[in-house]
Amino acid sequence: MRDDQKIINGIPIMSRWRSHWLWLPTLYLTRGLPYVILLMTSLVYFNRMGLSNGAITLTSSWFLLPFILRPLLARLVVGYWSRYTWIILAEFVMTISLGGLALVATSANWFEWTVFFLMIIATVAALHDVAVERLYKREAALYHRPGFFGVRAISYMLLSLIIGMAIPITIAGNLEVINRTIAPSWARIYWVLSAVVASLMVFHIFILPKDSLHANLPIWTGVTRQWWHDVKSAFVRRPHYVASLCFLFCFLIPEGMFFRIAPLFLIDPGSNGGLALSPQELGLVSGTIGTFSLIAGCIFGIGLVRQDGLKRWLWLFVVALTLPKFVFVYLSYYFVSTLSIINICMIIEQFGTGLGLIVYVVWLTHCTKGEHSIFTYSIGTAITAFSWVMTGWFTGFLQEYVGYRLFFLQVALLGVISLIVTCFIPVTEEVGKRKG
Repeated sequence: MRDDQKIINGIPIMSRWRSHWLWLPTLYLTRGLPYVILLMTSLVYFNRMGLSNGAITLTSSWFLLPFILRPLLARLVVGYWSRYTWIILAEFVMTISLGGLALVATSANWFEWTVFFLMIIATVAALHDVAVERLYKREAALYHRPGFFGVRAISYMLLSLIIGMAIPITIAGNLEVINRTIAPSWARIYWVLSAVVASLMVFHIFILPKDSLHANLPIWTGVTRQWWHDVKSAFVRRPHYVASLCFLFCFLIPEGMFFRIAPLFLIDPGSNGGLALSPQELGLVSGTIGTFSLIAGCIFGIGLVRQDGLKRWLWLFVVALTLPKFVFVYLSYYFVSTLSIINICMIIEQFGTGLGLIVYVVWLTHCTKGEHSIFTYSIGTAITAFSWVMTGWFTGFLQEYVGYRLFFLQVALLGVISLIVTCFIPVTEEVGKRKG
């Protein structure tokens, strides 16, 4: 009997694994969209609406709060209802919230209501994220189809960035030119995004596999307390866990600072020290060229790691994450206005970032595998999210105080933090290497 068959009443029945190709791409697209809207598209929106960089980074940093609480929110998903129910409910709330953003864009209290709706999106996105991962583990992970990884990565990173940032920003820029107004143009963008998520939700209602069984365990029970104790013990018992904690907390701090300010630098007018790109040009540079470069770096990096292991390429990848930040020092000092040069600089920086992210992802996966791997993985990502929240509190104000030139120079020099914490993680030859 084939691996993808099962016996029902004595009759071999082909499993439904082929239907995974219908729902895996759209599900991971929906998983990535709220991240893009919260952490990238909202930055451009706030900038176009006139907020300062300090206010933008301080506000957007709070959208990561639900992801810090992801391990606790995961307990809700596991303890109540089914994964299918959580996914559909989260996508429904996202649809309503995006419609709410469209409605309040032209109101006098647009900022307060925008933060309210974006925080709702962040909360349900964290729940949706857990439910999607759990559904994948139950329905598809056991088949070990090599194509599943590629489909998930492309949908989660590439398609979500294009659909959630590149296309909306480009359309918003064109509408601003046509209508000569900003808020109504962005209101239409949020209506379109709401319609996109609503369409994906309707598709998932019919195509997603239904949970046949699910737990119904109240949160405040002895079982939960024992589970939490076991998870903490499992994490602490891992070798060199202090070094891993420092790595997860500190490794991406310079990237978190750079990530928030780079699009604002590209779109800010020359009077503020920016490159004065239009929203359409930003969509091309950051949302399209940058996205493809990031994905290319990730694919190239994971291929090398699977073949040779992380240890062989560790320092090259860490340097690739930190050193290309100097190209933005160059852009900020010479006020480059040629779009081709800006694109080349973005390709270099984003490709290096893709290589560096492989170090983080591979080590996070390695140091959280084993008992309670899903929840310890959530704890690891929560630690990183907390470091990004903290940097968001001051990053924008620091940039306003020192200017873009000194800011990018400081970020490039702070790359030494990533180098230092990497020294202490015990990377062996087998970490990340394909077995067999």
